[in-house]
Amino acid sequence: MTKIRFALGAIIATAMAGSVQADDDPGFYVSGFLGLGAPGDAGLSGVQNPEPGAPGVAGAPANIGVEYDSDLNFGVAIGYDTGWEFFDLFQTRLELEYSRIDADVDSGSFNDGNQPFSGDTSIDFFLLNNYTDIVWRDDQTIIPYIGGGIGVGIVDANILYAGGGATSPNFAATGDDSGLAGTIAGGVTFETADQWDLYGEARYYQIRDIELERRFIAGGADLLNAKVEDDFDGFTFSVGVRRKF
Repeated sequence: MTKIRFALGAIIATAMAGSVQADDDPGFYVSGFLGLGAPGDAGLSGVQNPEPGAPGVAGAPANIGVEYDSDLNFGVAIGYDTGWEFFDLFQTRLELEYSRIDADVDSGSFNDGNQPFSGDTSIDFFLLNNYTDIVWRDDQTIIPYIGGGIGVGIVDANILYAGGGATSPNFAATGDDSGLAGTIAGGVTFETADQWDLYGEARYYQIRDIELERRFIAGGADLLNAKVEDDFDGFTFSVGVRRKF
C-alpha cells in the first residue's frame, strides 16, 4: 500500500508543481512500446471451503505460491505535453495508457508442498500517467524523466498444478479480477530532428487485492475449493517510440 500511495503522491505533486510556469511548446503525441515483463512471485492465500464433491478440509489453509517466467510486455498511449515548467528544469506530460503483460507460470507450491505447476497469467492495465521530463538545456537531445501512474489492473489467471501425487493438473487457481493499479517509472528519451522520439523505460507496478478461485478440475470436474487472494506486482523494461503532433 505504501508504494501505491507514493505513486499517487508523485502524480499529484508533479501535477501541482507543473502549473507554476507555462512553456511555449505544448502538444499531443501518441506512443507505443514493447519490452519485457517480469512479474514478481505471487502468494495467494485463503481458507478451504469445498463445495460438495470437491476434495479438501473445511477451514484448512489454501496457500498457493507461484513463480513466473519473464515474458512479453507491450502498450500504447496518447499523451499531452502540457508546456508547464517549474524551476526551469522540470516539464510535465500527461498520458492515457493501455498496456499488457503475458507471463507463463514457471513453478509453484501448494501449502509449501512440492507439486508440478504450469499455466499462465495476463495483466491488462488502464492508466493515467504523469511524467516529468528533466530538461536543463534548450538544445538537449537526451532527456531523463520520472513519473508514475494510477488506474485499473485486470488479472486473468489460469494457474494449474497436480496435487496429491497426480500426474496431470487436478487443481487450478483461476479467474479474472480487477484492482487498483499503481506504477512508478523512470526512463530516458532520445529526441530526433523530426517529430519522432525514441525512449527506454523501467517501471515497477502493483495491483491490489486480486481474488481468484482454487478449483478441483480432475476428470472433467469444476468444483470450488477455496477463494484465494494476493497483491500482484513486478517490473517492466521497455523501449518505445513517440510521434508528436
